[in-house]
Amino acid sequence: MQGKRLPYLGRPTQGRPAQIANYWTRRVLIDNGSSADILFWEAFSRMGISPNRLWPVPMPLKGFTGDTIQPAGANALFVLVGVAPKTTSLMVDLLVVKAPSSYNVILGRPSLNQMKVVTSTYHLKVKFPTACGVGEMRGEQQAARDGYTREMKSKVVIIQTLASSRKQLAEPVPPVRTGQVQE
Repeated sequence: MQGKRLPYLGRPTQGRPAQIANYWTRRVLIDNGSSADILFWEAFSRMGISPNRLWPVPMPLKGFTGDTIQPAGANALFVLVGVAPKTTSLMVDLLVVKAPSSYNVILGRPSLNQMKVVTSTYHLKVKFPTACGVGEMRGEQQAARDGYTREMKSKVVIIQTLASSRKQLAEPVPPVRTGQVQE
């Protein structure tokens, strides 16, 4: 792979977070809480992979908020993370999802466990063992902040204050009468 220029999904970063099917990509979400590895449709289509190569996925994904989405399909793709010579590679079964996202890929527990990663949210860093020592992927605080801002602007957020919740709870409940009804 040395000397060969690969196309990018988004701008490259210093650490080049991940290479997926010969495309360097940034905006990779490392999610210890996700039970699936997800590739979003926009990134999938820019890779030039035919949708005919997707195999069907019978069960929908259930999100953090209880919403569900049916994946367009799944595909096993080659994933390379790290900076040479401290890299690791694996085949990942990625669920392809047609949904808006500020990320290209979500790497969840299946691939993170396979890579034997250790995450540090404080340092925005993921470390993993390689044949040449400890490899790492670094997050970019500004990119993470920009992605969060972009995501929040695209959604309508309803906020219920704690004070209004307490007020509703404090209202007295009318007494319930028991016994026989007298006419």
